[in-house]
Amino acid sequence: MGKSGDLVGYTLGENKRVHAQETTFSKLVQGEKQFQVPLYQRTYSWQREELQQLWDDVLELVEDQLEDRPSAAHFLGSIVLAPGRITAGGMQCWLVVDGQQRLTTLMLAFTALRDLHRERGTNKKAARIHDLLLVNSYRDGEDHYRLLPTQADRDAFTACVESSPKAGGPGNVGGAYRFPGGVRHR
Repeated sequence: MGKSGDLVGYTLGENKRVHAQETTFSKLVQGEKQFQVPLYQRTYSWQREELQQLWDDVLELVEDQLEDRPSAAHFLGSIVLAPGRITAGGMQCWLVVDGQQRLTTLMLAFTALRDLHRERGTNKKAARIHDLLLVNSYRDGEDHYRLLPTQADRDAFTACVESSPKAGGPGNVGGAYRFPGGVRHR
């Protein structure tokens, strides 16, 4: 087991070999890149039970850090990525082969956290989350988003990232964004 809150990222290389690497969520998503959920993946389907389990795991990690306790090794899950296209500007796109439910949930949690910071007037913290984790600031169109869910979930997800009035609407994406155990309701 790795450090507290580790994910294991698996990448499939051109030679079809799998490369496993422990990393943190922030290291996985930071930098100009995009994670695309391919059409063959199911839509976002996590419900209250899965959301609560992940949220409890995250809260345990945060409490350990706040109380300056040494954290027990904790594995947040694995994500399997395959290299996708490289944009004209050189941005690497990754296809999410496995782990899209977890990745989408964490991105929605950070979107809700960003919005909570905005509501509290801590705009620098909100901007940091937005720019470092949620978007590719200097990209336009679909390349602007760090995560591009399936077509069926895309509008709901981008509404959350863009803080549109439709954010938190009906469906599983909206449910995860509004999750009662989540940051916006604490």
